[in-house]
Amino acid sequence: MIYAIGDIHGCLKALKDLMVQLPLKAEDEVVFLGDYIDRGPDSKGVVDYLLENQKPNWHFLRGNHEQMMLEWLGTPNSLTASNWLLNGGYDTIQSYLPNKAFMDEVRGDGAHMLFQSNIPHTHAEFYNSLALTHETPDYYFCHAGVDLDRPLNAQEQDDLLWIRRKFLQDPRPTPKLVIHGHTPVDKLDISKDRIDLDTGCVYGGSLTALALPEMKVYQAKQ
Repeated sequence: MIYAIGDIHGCLKALKDLMVQLPLKAEDEVVFLGDYIDRGPDSKGVVDYLLENQKPNWHFLRGNHEQMMLEWLGTPNSLTASNWLLNGGYDTIQSYLPNKAFMDEVRGDGAHMLFQSNIPHTHAEFYNSLALTHETPDYYFCHAGVDLDRPLNAQEQDDLLWIRRKFLQDPRPTPKLVIHGHTPVDKLDISKDRIDLDTGCVYGGSLTALALPEMKVYQAKQ
């Protein structure tokens, strides 16, 4: 069995509640579709939980929010990187700080230094090691979707992390069943050849897991 899990966005309670529901066996795979961080209450706690409980057959994919964070760490003054702070980055930084009184400093120029000083080495390694895709004979997993003008083995990083309308509204069939997140949806639709598992947990929706191939849905709220 393969269990795919949508965008977590710092929702640690929902993640724990969801994982308890899954009837995981030793041979089962778990694919996390990215966006572990930002906007929610405990981004650091989410990564702590994943690192403490990970198994060899768990696969962690990169989301656009992890990509923005990595770009911010590398070039904090660039326009692209600064978008991270405006899209939940402040919440993630705060989750790594030991004292909530640091909030005023986080809002100022010290944010970059504070984050680098407080992010554990294991977390930095985790973010840098995230894969863009995971593929099986029947399924293709990625964060955002694919460009159907390209074969699956020639996808570009920006599309895998950011694509929306071009993929979601493309009427052409996908080469494999594509399991993705990134674009929040109110209701899960498992009838298509592309299944979006971002059911908006951080916005009051649910965190969703899909069991493959039986197509059983598991959900938990924050």
